[in-house]
Amino acid sequence: MIWLRSHIEKIKSLVEANTVASLTYAALECRLAIELVCYDRLKVAHDYISHDDLKKWQPKDVVKKLIQDVDANIASTFTLSISTRPADETADEMTQADFDRYDYVPVGTQIGFDANKIGKLWNALSSFLHVTAPRSARHSVEAYGNPEAIGRKISEAIDELERLASGTLISSGVGETVNFECNCGTFNKRRAALLKSGQTINCINPECTERWDAVFEDDSINFQRRTIAVNCRRCGHPTGIAERPALELPLNTMAYFICEQTACQEKNPVMWRLMQGAPDNAPQK
Repeated sequence: MIWLRSHIEKIKSLVEANTVASLTYAALECRLAIELVCYDRLKVAHDYISHDDLKKWQPKDVVKKLIQDVDANIASTFTLSISTRPADETADEMTQADFDRYDYVPVGTQIGFDANKIGKLWNALSSFLHVTAPRSARHSVEAYGNPEAIGRKISEAIDELERLASGTLISSGVGETVNFECNCGTFNKRRAALLKSGQTINCINPECTERWDAVFEDDSINFQRRTIAVNCRRCGHPTGIAERPALELPLNTMAYFICEQTACQEKNPVMWRLMQGAPDNAPQK
């Protein structure tokens, strides 16, 4: 990974300057490099997960979400190889022994990492990027931390980054996928083995607000659009409007939807209003 090598060299040059200011800057560059490693895995996996499905944005949390929803091996070490000749299409079923008889050429190696460990390193580096508040009037306010402590943590980060930079491949995973087309026209795909019944997912189009539920029926997985049913004021026909923009509509703000009935096409206003009520058994005044 050439881009990671260039960051490592920049960190090393800052360490060689050997000032507390350059070490502090090197600690920042280490943090940025860790984020780049984790978010690079996200970029590769983004065809299988929406920006809005990520609940947290710390690097370790992003990687854990990818392991959960996209590829269980996205932070694992493995080598991908391809056979030098096609598989025997006449065979009814190939065994492991059959595959072992083929000659293989390595395509590349992905270097894995522990999300929790790299998250702790990322957090530890941040402690050197802030001025420490004085504990009393007798304590001085220092702009920089202890250079020896900063250097030790940077050395730990460089070792991990060097290890990761030896990789030649980042995989988005393998396995059966299920597909559906969103109302916005975007083609969505998900890893079948990692989907859960009733799981709500967002369209991968960052400009789209549609949400869908994974519905398990017999041996198939379907996707049901999440909507709120509102009756047309003209014909009474219930029309499903997208759930997310409806729920995010500010109070007392008017929005409109068009009736789904071809013969009607009425433009209907909708608005959230704060109302006050009381249970039926409340005392009357």
